Amino acid sequence: MNIALYTCSRAYCNIVAGACFTLGLRYAGSGLEEARDTALHYTNLFLTLAGKSLGELAGRSTLESCLCVCLLAAAMVMSGRGDIAVHAVCRRLRARVPRPAAARAPALEHGPQMAVHMALGLLHLCGGRGSLGTAPAQVAALLTSLHPHFPTHTNDNRYHLQAFRHLYVLAVEERLILPRDVNTGRLCLAHIQVVDLAGAVKEMKAPCILPELRTLKEVRVHEPRYWPRAFTRETNWEQLEALLANTWCVDIKPRAGCLSYLDDPQGFQTILAQTLTLDKTNVWSATLENIELFTSDEKVRSFTKHYLSSLKDSKVGSNICSDCMVLDKKKGKKVRSEGVVKECQCRKYGREELEFVQGLSMATYECVVKDILCALPVWTTFLKILKTMKTDPSAYHIWQIKLLLSQIENHNKRYQNEMKIDGEESTQTEPLISNEFTLAISQKVGDILDGFEAKIQPFVRKYLGLPSSRRINQADDLVKKILSAYLVFYDIPKGVLRGANVENTLSLLLEVESLGLSVTSVSKVEALL
Repeated sequence: MNIALYTCSRAYCNIVAGACFTLGLRYAGSGLEEARDTALHYTNLFLTLAGKSLGELAGRSTLESCLCVCLLAAAMVMSGRGDIAVHAVCRRLRARVPRPAAARAPALEHGPQMAVHMALGLLHLCGGRGSLGTAPAQVAALLTSLHPHFPTHTNDNRYHLQAFRHLYVLAVEERLILPRDVNTGRLCLAHIQVVDLAGAVKEMKAPCILPELRTLKEVRVHEPRYWPRAFTRETNWEQLEALLANTWCVDIKPRAGCLSYLDDPQGFQTILAQTLTLDKTNVWSATLENIELFTSDEKVRSFTKHYLSSLKDSKVGSNICSDCMVLDKKKGKKVRSEGVVKECQCRKYGREELEFVQGLSMATYECVVKDILCALPVWTTFLKILKTMKTDPSAYHIWQIKLLLSQIENHNKRYQNEMKIDGEESTQTEPLISNEFTLAISQKVGDILDGFEAKIQPFVRKYLGLPSSRRINQADDLVKKILSAYLVFYDIPKGVLRGANVENTLSLLLEVESLGLSVTSVSKVEALL
């Protein structure tokens, strides 16, 4: 009867330990908390069995072997992650060393101590950079390395060659991913999504250890504070493998106005930035403080400091240059007396300069907020065109503006005709130049050309075929340039009113409208009748 109980007790302990070992091999390196908790549950069970009837029947050596096997199973599941729960059990067992005085728990022999230290090594594999794989060759290497029969001393090779304990390195994979801010070069926190071959999506928070790459189809950065970045098996999977093998770092770019979790843990400043980004009215009252709030680029800050600053936005006396701060040799006083701030005459802005600075501030704010600094040269080009047209308009500049308006109009048409599916994000992106800004440019050009109407009205009538006392070839070069810019902008055809009955205005307008002209062009023709 006692022999049967002894056999059943040992069989039960070995079956449980073998099941946990199989569970560890199956989920090695996965970090699955359910598998870890299962292995730790039976680890704690074997710890509490010492001194009880089942433990006495099974024997101390059997309990220690089964305890170490369950601990190795938990360490395999959490390999490379430094799990606190598994680490606590390892520390508890490692403290059981031979002591002169009688201890509460018996000391572990050489074999169990070796198993505990192997569990610690698996738990902190590659310093937290690597983990275990579950490919057939890797499982064979793990089974050979972690063979559940531990030696009794250092030279014990009777059942298992101790050199085989090092074969676990054949199952190691470096899968640590570290997001890095491309602007500051510092490591940061970011949420990522991994998509397996079956299409299931799993959310993770990096830095973390990825699942096995052979089971994944896509890895992408899915963080509202950073621009998305994706690695897919069909396109740039080799790039991800090279990053994980060499640097472990994946560079990501923060969105405009968004701070990292270290600088803004609760996201209050990020929410403020998103609010300012979505509000389209803030662009009309852009200030230097708002622009500097959204960027840390020194080039942008230097640009705003030297080209967008005005006297009302600067501190007292900060805009007075050194040439104006000269000493009066006769009086021995400065031009700027103490407590009185005088304007710098060489930097005094006129009305046109203030309008240009305001437009440039709006353009810079829009580019910084939307994180499209590449569009800033385009914006400044059209602002310079508007400034030049006030004194020297040309058809070339008008065609540049018409191409811009045409591109924005086509973009809006595509957006309106795009079929939207419920539950899916739209793939349509915003243009580099906003609709509001293009409309402002169009209105500004119209106002500039309308200011020249009194000078070119006789020549426009002659161009349309109406009776006029002025000839176009008799005009000077400036008037010809203004006339060509005016006709190109409003798309007025040549000789459209030649021989028409000017007295019947209604029929004449209907005839002009049938030519496919815009409402603005028709209104301009009507004003000349």
